[in-house]
Formats: sequence, C-alpha cells, structure tokens
Amino acid sequence: MAKSSRSARKTAVELLERICKNGEYSNEIIPNTLQKSDLSQQDKSLVLELVNGTLRWQGHLDWILKQYFHGNFEKSPDMLKRILEVSLYQIRFLDKVPEYAAVSEGVKIAKEAGGQPWGKLVNGVLRNYQRSCNSIKFPAVDSDPVSAISVEHSHPEWLVQRWLGRYGLENTIQFCEHNNRRPEISLRTNLRRTTPAALLTEFEKSGIQAKPSKYFDDFIKISHPGDLTELPSFQNGLFAIQDESTALATQLLALEEGDTVLDMCAAPGGKTCHMGQLVGDEGKVIAVDIKTNRLNLLKENAARLGLKSIQALLGDASKIDLPKIDKILLDAPCSGLGVLSKRADLRWKRKPQDIFNVRKIQKRILENAARLLKRGGTLVYSTCTLEPEENEKLIEEFLKIHSKFQVDRDSDSVHRTFSTPEGYWTSVPYEHKMDGVFAVKLINSN
Repeated sequence: MAKSSRSARKTAVELLERICKNGEYSNEIIPNTLQKSDLSQQDKSLVLELVNGTLRWQGHLDWILKQYFHGNFEKSPDMLKRILEVSLYQIRFLDKVPEYAAVSEGVKIAKEAGGQPWGKLVNGVLRNYQRSCNSIKFPAVDSDPVSAISVEHSHPEWLVQRWLGRYGLENTIQFCEHNNRRPEISLRTNLRRTTPAALLTEFEKSGIQAKPSKYFDDFIKISHPGDLTELPSFQNGLFAIQDESTALATQLLALEEGDTVLDMCAAPGGKTCHMGQLVGDEGKVIAVDIKTNRLNLLKENAARLGLKSIQALLGDASKIDLPKIDKILLDAPCSGLGVLSKRADLRWKRKPQDIFNVRKIQKRILENAARLLKRGGTLVYSTCTLEPEENEKLIEEFLKIHSKFQVDRDSDSVHRTFSTPEGYWTSVPYEHKMDGVFAVKLINSN
C-alpha cells in the first residue's frame, strides 16, 4: 500500500476524532483540511469516502465492534474506536478496497497511535470479524423495530422512535436508507450568465453525468461529480452548488426584477444568491447574519456569481431593527435533521432536547420578522428539518397570537408535489430524492 494511501487513512481517522470528540462539524473541517493538504486528488477522494461513510454507518459499525471487542468498547480511547470504525467500514462497505489492506493499514495506524497493544487489539478484532461476519445476528424488526432499524440503518434510537410514530415502519426505513446513500449533488444555474442547456452540454463534454431537475427549471443534478469547484464554469460563476430543496423557500416569495427582500439568516448564502439573481441588479437583497466569517463567505459567493444586489449586514436577526419591508425570507436556524444524507455527523450530534432549544431561537426571530413586515407583505419561514415542533406546531402557535397573518395556500410558483393539505410546503427525502425542508408563505393581511 502506497504511503499516500496510508496518509489518507490516517487523515480520515484524525478528522473523525475531531468531529466525534471535539464536536467540530464535518462540513467545515473536511474541506478546510483537504484544501491545505498535499494529498493527491485520488487520496482526497478516499478521505471524503472514509470520513463520510464512517459517519453514516457509525452506529451500525459500533454495534458490530461491540460483539468482537474484549472489554468495554464505549469506554475505550476515542482514537482507538475511530481506527476500528474506519477499518471495519472499508471491509464491510468498500468493494474496491482489499480486506487485507484495510486490516494492515488499520494495524499500522493503531501501532503509531497506541503502540503494540493497540496494533494487536485492532488486528484481533478485525480478523475475528472476517472469520465470523456471516453469523452476526441483528435485532429483529418484528420484535423490536426501534433497535432493529437503529442498528441496521445506523440512526440514533430516539430519532427512529420519532419517525416511526410519524411515518410508519416502511417510510422510516426508506428515510434512513436515503440518508445512508452517497448523495447526488445538485447545482443551480446562474441564469444571469448562462442556461441549464448550455451547462448540461459542457458537463457532457467533460464526462460529468448530469440531468435536469425534475422540479426546478434552473437546477441540475450531478452524479459522481469530482471537485466541481475546479471547473472553469464554477470559477466563472456560471453555477452554485446548492440542493434543489433550497428553491422551495425562494420560489414561494415570487420575487420579481427590482424587488427588495430581507434575508434574515442569510449565510452561507445559497438562497441569498438565488434571490439576488431573481431581483437583478436593480433590486436589493439585505442579507443579515450574526457571524462575520459566514457573511464573508456569502460575499465571496455573490462576487463569484456577479451579483450586485446583495447588501451584507452583520446583526442578530432576533433583535435587528430595520425599516419595514414587503418581502422577508426567514430560513431559520434548526436541528438540520432533514439534511442527514449530506451531514451525517448531525445524526450523532443532535439530541432530542436540541429540537426544543432551537425552537426558542426560531420563535424570537419569527417575532422580529413579523414586526419588520409591511402590511400586505409576504414572509416565508423555512427550515431544513421536518420535525413538527420546529415547523407546523411553531407556525400554528404563531398564528394564534398574530391573527393578522394568514397562510397563503395557493402559491403557483412551486410544484404542487411539495404542497400539504394545511398549506405548507415540504420536500421529503425518500420521496423527492433531495434534502428534507419545510416552508410556509405567510401574508400580513392587516
């Protein structure tokens, strides 16, 4: 095995240690680490596969490892657990990696980290698994559906329990299966500079598998993309890498050329830039965010896309005071439980109480948004989660207090497949093959 491949595996273990032990977020530290790394593009791809794959299947892997680990696996050193997880992930899920290589490199990394005892332990656990993996018995779904789904599909039991109550057995399994697939990447065409047809032609010439979105005219879905940011078309601002589901909220606003819109929680700016494209250079998008570094990222994205309508503003959306405005997007901070296919670490970081804690923040920002909206104006509230406490229940409570606000149930700007009988708009991952989001269009009728 080449030294660089061993470095890739070691890098993956170190990244997982930072994510699992230090609480860092995968979507931030992985790209930052790889950007500074001297690994080859092939080894960077291996790091991505190992980190994201291990995170997706961590619960499943840990359950198996406990069957072969002599002693208390939970209380063993974190680095040792990460080495075992990465090694077992390769053996169990990666056909292109020879099993002997996964074991050998895992042992070498273990020896470097913990000496001969760690190396011997890792070798023993992995060899024992290889000898008897076909005889492993998992929890039975008939007798214990929560444990069975949690173990087989690698999701925390508390989340499986919630989804079983809401979606039923079959749909819960489909939801988990969607989250465990390597996600397709989607991008939004910058219609100010090109067309979806032109981009599709360019991708075809480059050997990139691409197809139009089923639901949104300016979106394209990509399979096996490689590093899209290296393409001249990306660097020249012809597209933004962005999930299709993000278009639900921006389309509900029904923006026109020259409109002014307030984006209350704007960074990193995917929806902001979409709105900037829609309102044009004569319009204005006031983009508010509480973090300077995230606003800087937003401004970089806007500059790359050639958008002149975006005005970045540092501030707390729950307190900021601005002149009243006709159109507001509140893409609220949330649990993120609708984006677990792309953010696998969130399923392990989130706890039940987090849903209720973030709800308090959502309510405060929504109250301020209502205060800033003009009479007759439009407010779109959205999240990237499908948990009712952050969505339907929160909106129902808001409407009881604010009788002047009404739900606009008949928007013609969004595909009807996303509509609900209550007038809300949701994308369901296992049904629509995209992230799970919620959106509602509220009108200030007073």
